[in-house]
Amino acid sequence: MSTDSAGQTVKADPKKKTKNQDWLMYMSLLVGGLMLVADAYTWPHLEKWTARLGIAMIYSAAALWIGKGNSSSLIGCAILWGVVLVTIFA
Repeated sequence: MSTDSAGQTVKADPKKKTKNQDWLMYMSLLVGGLMLVADAYTWPHLEKWTARLGIAMIYSAAALWIGKGNSSSLIGCAILWGVVLVTIFA
């Protein structure tokens, strides 16, 4: 139960469900895994660090926009940026 601006008690709507967006984290694991495999097998298109940063930036923008900044989109972005940093500095 919460209160509105007039101080009246408002009941939660039982029909309103929160959307489960865990798929954003799974997609970041998939993209990160592909980037790690590309680094291990030295695929020429992903050898440049600018390509890796571009993939991470595009995925982060899309995930944060689709996920509207919820925790699963933030975790997914952190996973992918961790992979990018590992592939660049390792």
